[in-house]
Amino acid sequence: MQFEQHDIETAFRLFLQLMQKGRINAEDEGFRYYAAYDKVRSLMDIFAYETDSVVLKTSDHLYLVPLVGDSPFQMKNAHIKREFLGWQATNLDIYLMYFCIIVFFGEFYDSYETTEATRDFLPVSEWLTRIKERMATLKEHGPEKLIQLEQETEWNWNGVIEYWDALDDLKETASRQDGKQRSRLGFLKRVIRFLEAQELIVDQGNDELILTEKARIIVQRYFMDLEYNRGILAFMYRHDQYEGDE
Repeated sequence: MQFEQHDIETAFRLFLQLMQKGRINAEDEGFRYYAAYDKVRSLMDIFAYETDSVVLKTSDHLYLVPLVGDSPFQMKNAHIKREFLGWQATNLDIYLMYFCIIVFFGEFYDSYETTEATRDFLPVSEWLTRIKERMATLKEHGPEKLIQLEQETEWNWNGVIEYWDALDDLKETASRQDGKQRSRLGFLKRVIRFLEAQELIVDQGNDELILTEKARIIVQRYFMDLEYNRGILAFMYRHDQYEGDE
């Protein structure tokens, strides 16, 4: 495919816009160019590939989504801690947040091998229950086995379990707790703020969370195909497979 100077300039200008803003709205001219012109779309996809990212198109937006941790557009841990997890947050907060997100997506997709959502929404209370169940399953491996698995998956499994156990398991409803409280529901409130800021979920009321179109596309096309994610997902859901074989 040969590119004219105009195609290159247009694609680069739109890619810069994505770099700066993170998205382009459907009402913007850039959205129409990406959708309608193959050469512009191909060039923008090439630019994204060279920065370990992907241009993601939904019905309403274009997004620039990083695919690996060393992408220049990957959100840094320090920013996540500062903006969403609190000034006292450590790397364990990051691990636990990611664990909670994996469980969240897993409830929509039934297992790590499915690509179509099997439910419409997830109540926060049910999400909390599923996290507890996953933590209980992890404990069944024992600390020594988890240390071995930490080498394979590059995850601090024992640390995540200890951190979760240290959080207060308060009985109040999620609506009565905010992200500042050192409780399990309070922690989930912070995770929810992060997911909402990334436009991955919407609270439809009554603490019932739904996936956005952006989230569904990311999960279907990328999240379950990344080698790093698949190793963690396979480990977390392996227990389900064993139970199904019994």
